[in-house]
Amino acid sequence: MTDQLNSTRRAAKHLSCKLMALAAIAISSSSILPVHAEDIIWKAFNESGSKFFDEHDYEKAEQSLLNAVKEAEKIEPHSAELKISLELLRKVYLAQGNSAKAAAIATRLEGFESSNSSDSADASYKGSETPSAEQLSKVEKEKAESAKMQSTVSEPAKSDTGKSENGDVEAKSLVRTGSSSASSGKDVASASSSGTSSSTSSSSGTPIYATPSSQQIASSRGIAGELKSNGRVKKAEELLKMTGHISWTKGLAISADGNRALSGSDDDSVRLWDLTTGKEIKRFGGHEDNVNSVAFSPSGNTAMSASGDSSVRIWDLDSGAQLKKLVGHGNIVLACAYSPSGNKAVSCGYDGTVRIWDVLNGTQLQECQGQGTMRCVAFSPDGEQVASGGSDKVITLWRVRDGSVIRRFTGHKADVTTVGFSADGSKLLSASRDLTIRTWDVGSGSELKQFIGHGDWVSNARFIKSDSKIASGSLDKTFRIWDTEQGTESCSFTLNAYGMFGLAFTASGENAITGSNDYSLRYWRLVE
Repeated sequence: MTDQLNSTRRAAKHLSCKLMALAAIAISSSSILPVHAEDIIWKAFNESGSKFFDEHDYEKAEQSLLNAVKEAEKIEPHSAELKISLELLRKVYLAQGNSAKAAAIATRLEGFESSNSSDSADASYKGSETPSAEQLSKVEKEKAESAKMQSTVSEPAKSDTGKSENGDVEAKSLVRTGSSSASSGKDVASASSSGTSSSTSSSSGTPIYATPSSQQIASSRGIAGELKSNGRVKKAEELLKMTGHISWTKGLAISADGNRALSGSDDDSVRLWDLTTGKEIKRFGGHEDNVNSVAFSPSGNTAMSASGDSSVRIWDLDSGAQLKKLVGHGNIVLACAYSPSGNKAVSCGYDGTVRIWDVLNGTQLQECQGQGTMRCVAFSPDGEQVASGGSDKVITLWRVRDGSVIRRFTGHKADVTTVGFSADGSKLLSASRDLTIRTWDVGSGSELKQFIGHGDWVSNARFIKSDSKIASGSLDKTFRIWDTEQGTESCSFTLNAYGMFGLAFTASGENAITGSNDYSLRYWRLVE
C-alpha cells in the first residue's frame, strides 16, 4: 500500500471510529437480544452516514457508508442491511455528481432483484463482474479480496457471509415463544433429528427454539440453540476500565503473572496495560490495518501481533521497538501464538494457511495448507504439534517438524474459532460458531464432551484449574465455568450490556479482560 492510501484509510477509519462510539453504546444498551458484532458495527456506521447525508457533508457520509457496506457484507451477501447502505451511498454519489460510482452501485443493486428470482442467484452474483465495494474505494481493497477468496473455497463449509451448509441464509438472533415442551438439555441438533426437541422449523429450515413457560433467546446463527444456564448465575465484578483505543478490540492477552495485558484493536495499534492500575504502559505503532490477535512470549519480554495488513510482528515490550516483521501470508492474518519455548511462532488467516516461524531470525519454517479461512492456532505443551481451526469446521493437528497432518477432529457444525491444549497435552479444546465447546482425545481423535449453554458465538475458551474446568465467554455477554469431566456448567457470570468483542482469561480463570462496545477494555473478577 502506498503512503497516500494508508493516510486516506487511517483518516477515514479514525473519523468513523470516533463517531461510532456513542451509537454503539446506545444500540447495545437498548437491545434485549444477543447482538452480533457485525450488526452493531453496521448500524453505527450506517446511522452516521445517514446523519452526514442529511447535513450535506457528503465526504464524511461516503466514508461512513463505505464502512457500513463492508460490515454489511460480513452479515450476508444480499442482506437487507447491505441494500440499505448501498442505496444511501448511491444517493451520496448522485449528490456529489459522481455518476460513474452511482451507476456502479445501481448495477450492483440489480443483483439484489435477480437474487430473489433464482435459487442460484447468489452463486452467479459472486461470479459476475458486478461492481463491488472494492471498486468504489481503493481503501476497501484488502477486505474485498478476502471476500473473493472465501467465495471460491470448494469445501461446503459455512463461510464468513453467514451461509449455512444447505445454502439457506441464516437469520439474525431472535426471541421466540411457543407451546412445545422444553429440550432435555442434550445437543439440540441431535434432539431435533430424533423428534424429541422442542424446536420447530421455519420455512427456510432454520430451527426456532421455544419453551412454554418463558421467552428464551435463541441464536439461529449458531446450531446449539438456546441461551440457558444450568448452574449458579452471578454478576461479574468489574475491577478496572481502561480507555484509549478508538475502535473495537478483538485481540487480547494476559501475561503469565497476571499483571499486564496486551490489546490489539481495529484502530491499528497494539497497547500494553498495567492490570494493577489500569494505566496504559506502552503503545506499539506500525501495523497498517486492524490488529486481530496478540500474544505474550513465555518470557514476557516480547509480544507478537497479527494484522489485516498480512503481517505478524514481534515487539520488545521494554523499548517498544519492532524486532521482526514476519511476511508471507497472502491475506488478513487472524491469529498468532508462541511456542512454549518462545523460539517459534505460528499464525493463520484468510489465505487458508498455517505458518510456523523462527522468531529469532524471522524466517518461515513451514507452510501448512488448510481449507478455507483459518481462524485459530495453538501449540501443544511440548511444542511439537500445532492445532488449527477455521471455516472448514475441522480441527487439524499439524507436525511442527515437517508441516504434515497428524490427525483431524470432526464434529463441529460451523466455523471453529478457538483451539487450546490441556496442560499435559492429552486433551484438545475447541469452540465454534455452532455455539458449542468441545473436548477431544489428542491420541485417538475422539470427541470427549460437548458443553452447551451459550446463546451466541463463543469468543474464547480455555482449560483452567489444572484442566479440571473450562472457562468460556460469548457474545451472549456471559462468562461460564464448566466441569471438564462431567461436561456440565458449574457457574455463569453476566456482563450487562458491555459486550465481549475480544476476550482473554488468566490461567486460573478467576479474572478476564474484554473488549467492550464503547471501545474500552474491562477487567473482571470471576469467583465461583
